[in-house]
Amino acid sequence: MATDEERRREEERIGLRQEVSDLRARLAAAESHFHGVVEASTDGIVVVNREGVVVFANAAAAAMLGDTPTQLIGKQASFPMASTATRRADHEVFRAELRVLSTDWEGQPAVLALLRDVTEQNLADAEMAYRATHDPVTGLPNRYLFDDRLRQALARDRREPKRTLAILFCDIDGLKSINDRHGHAVGDAVLVEAARRIASVIRPSDTAAHLGGDEFVLLCEDVDDAGAAAVAARVTDAFDDPMEVEGVELVVGISVGAAVTTDPDAAPADLLTEADHAMYRIKQRRRRETFR
Repeated sequence: MATDEERRREEERIGLRQEVSDLRARLAAAESHFHGVVEASTDGIVVVNREGVVVFANAAAAAMLGDTPTQLIGKQASFPMASTATRRADHEVFRAELRVLSTDWEGQPAVLALLRDVTEQNLADAEMAYRATHDPVTGLPNRYLFDDRLRQALARDRREPKRTLAILFCDIDGLKSINDRHGHAVGDAVLVEAARRIASVIRPSDTAAHLGGDEFVLLCEDVDDAGAAAVAARVTDAFDDPMEVEGVELVVGISVGAAVTTDPDAAPADLLTEADHAMYRIKQRRRRETFR
């Protein structure tokens, strides 16, 4: 018959086994929860040992890198430990943002890499930047981008004195009448075709911008008065042929005025005003010639 001391010791052993069992259950639950959180993460999580070998990868990391977790484990880490463009197993390039932390893995020093695919975000940011600097109708630079390029050109002129710079102000003749008669869809199509024709007769280094409405402006560096006159003539000649837009044939003209400067301290607004006034004189002269 067991003594009181033996019964007490047996109860302690049973209690200890129960505590160990409960602890193991809690650890298993915690580990399951941890793995659940890790696998549910949309960020890639990769653990790399000090030999550079992948010892753990979650599903998100595997998807980003074009493998399965099983295929990744045991491989040398092939992605850079920095925020940069990287390449999937199928050679598709994507933009990755990485955070790297020191950790332990099974008692050994390791590196924990948090990998985030920011390709879509970068594309969205680039799209927002493009929309902020380009005209939505023609796709040409808008006033903001044109002003920036003009200021940069003037800054270059300060470093290289005596360089010439030409601003050409262009106005589509009769756009308001086209909008009133045929609708804004036709008017917008005219602007798109006008942008195409203007861009086709200038140099790749020149900037053609749509300021809005019927107004376009050109920035041409290293172009003197004769060169500006030649650019204006090419732009004008580009509108000789009728436009076929939205099933409507239209004869559309353009008036072009130029301002040329060698003054690197010229005010951008003054240059635009000078070119605008020159364009207006050309437009008035063309109207008088039309009614003779």
